[in-house]
Amino acid sequence: MPARRPNVSLSIDGGWSTDAGPSAPPLARQTAGGLVFSVPWLVNAINGVYHLDGWPRKMPGAAATNGTPVQESGANITVTGLFDAWFSGTGATATQRQIAVGGTQYFSSSDVGATWDSRQTGREANRIPAFEMFDDLLVLATDSSTDVPQSWDGAAATMSNLAGSPPNFDFMVEHKDRMWAAGVDTNKSRLYYAILGSTVDWTGAGSGSIDIKPDDGDVITGLVSHKDRLYIFKGPNSGSIHYVTGSAPTGSDAFALHPFVNGVGCTSHLSIVKTLDDVAWWDGGGVHSLKATAAFGDFNDAFLSRDIQGYVAENLNQSRFNQIQGVSFPLGGLMLWTIPLAATTTNGVVVALDYRFTPMRWARWSAYAVASLGLVRDSGVLTPWGGTYAGTTLRMNRRARNVAGAAYSCQITSPFLSFGDSSYEKTLGNARISFEPQGTSDITLGLTRDGNAQQTFALAQIGGDTLAPSSNQFTLGTSTLAGGRYSHNGVDQIEGEFRELQIEFSQGGLNQDMALHGLGLEIEPGVFAGSENV
Repeated sequence: MPARRPNVSLSIDGGWSTDAGPSAPPLARQTAGGLVFSVPWLVNAINGVYHLDGWPRKMPGAAATNGTPVQESGANITVTGLFDAWFSGTGATATQRQIAVGGTQYFSSSDVGATWDSRQTGREANRIPAFEMFDDLLVLATDSSTDVPQSWDGAAATMSNLAGSPPNFDFMVEHKDRMWAAGVDTNKSRLYYAILGSTVDWTGAGSGSIDIKPDDGDVITGLVSHKDRLYIFKGPNSGSIHYVTGSAPTGSDAFALHPFVNGVGCTSHLSIVKTLDDVAWWDGGGVHSLKATAAFGDFNDAFLSRDIQGYVAENLNQSRFNQIQGVSFPLGGLMLWTIPLAATTTNGVVVALDYRFTPMRWARWSAYAVASLGLVRDSGVLTPWGGTYAGTTLRMNRRARNVAGAAYSCQITSPFLSFGDSSYEKTLGNARISFEPQGTSDITLGLTRDGNAQQTFALAQIGGDTLAPSSNQFTLGTSTLAGGRYSHNGVDQIEGEFRELQIEFSQGGLNQDMALHGLGLEIEPGVFAGSENV
């Protein structure tokens, strides 16, 4: 019997990185279970999410909320904005309405997006909206230069022009029981505020405006209320961030404007995402956060997107960064943004940043091509929704692995790993994968040795049906009892010499899934490459 080769295990210790390089250093640690080599980053993390042990799973799917697309003049509309509105009213419980902007109309839904009722027509087509709840009213504005801000009480048949004396702003935010707004065409660097507790009085005592670094070549592009401060973002050219303190126009706690940082701006109000104890947003160079910017300014370490800066620079359409929209998804520990690919006129991919890890981990969801993102309390659970370019809204985070009925592929690719000195050849033996069975489909393991063609191996997910989770029934000969939620499978005697090895997992079937938790390899140390065996 031949001698058993030494066994090593892998740990995935980082997320998708386009800038770290194709080959990783041989980082290893000795554990009670043996030698563990680190995969410090991933070359690809396509359509995947991360378990807390670091290993990936195929991302959740999405289902269309409305089976019949919304159309105008026989063509499907583009859903450019989504919002989850709650109206307190006078009853014991609040009333929920989903809000969508698409084509030349504003819509609402009372049946979780199954049908969409038009609440305003004749709007400028395909404009980017902003939403805010204030004084039990939905306030809706867009970046149109002609359409004025709207309000809706959740019950009226149509939305109405926002009453009173509002400026024609593009976006707004509530801060300290006061409505603040910006994006007025005639004063693009002016921040407006209404009187305390009002959405309609923008000219009376207690209202006013603050000019934010006027004539600097930039305009106000976003607002966010965070930790007792109102932050004001400018762009898209030089970029700067400012903040307002205080609670009233005059008095001992009067409003005061402070500079925060120069050289960092914001591309769009809807790219701003609040999560945990921080705020993240996109500017022309990538993704920033308030904490990182405060610590590092406009240096590379300030970018949350520093691992994928090459992708941002080379693969995205910067001229459409004002179309970026994002949400925080607390249940998944994710920030999501829909972004435009280079040489396209639509948002063609969603990028996901998992903030549960230090450092945070990126993944790329290429199966999603949505114009807008919103966060909706769907069946009691905060759920990301996507607005498509085909007149539908998508309920994301679905267990079934399909996007509106279409299959998608998950691809997880490591950098090349040397398992020691890359000058020495090694011999690869058996491989063993650990996973949670997700049905009866195969997982594909791909191995690339140096410059050779990739070898692929199909690994069956044994133990697929544990007490038939969809029906909670036990099926004789199908369902498994002990160990059904964790299993192993492997490939015997792969054989082959290498100096560096790249490992890939993939799964692309319709309604098929994979949930990985480990990989072990038998690797026999070799001799210095180029020497002769004697």
